[in-house]
Amino acid sequence: MSSSRHFVLSFFGPVVASGFFCGFIWLIWSWLERHHIPPLVTMLVGALVVGMITRRIVRSCVAVTCPFCGGKSYEIPHRGNRFMCQVCGKDH
Repeated sequence: MSSSRHFVLSFFGPVVASGFFCGFIWLIWSWLERHHIPPLVTMLVGALVVGMITRRIVRSCVAVTCPFCGGKSYEIPHRGNRFMCQVCGKDH
């Protein structure tokens, strides 16, 4: 995967996953109300948590192709959209 595709996936992936979570909450809305669970709070907190988890999964599990050697590169923590190759050790 190229770094530009990884950027798009890391931006839209959490948004789409949070949208699916909100759709799920919408489907079980009446069940939540019957059990005295506030659906809007559940939707807000759950969407944030799902978005953060999805972003972390994309960051740690989706590899980018190294432009120098063709190996697998993963995102460097705390450095947005910078990758470190696991084979040659170069960052890009």
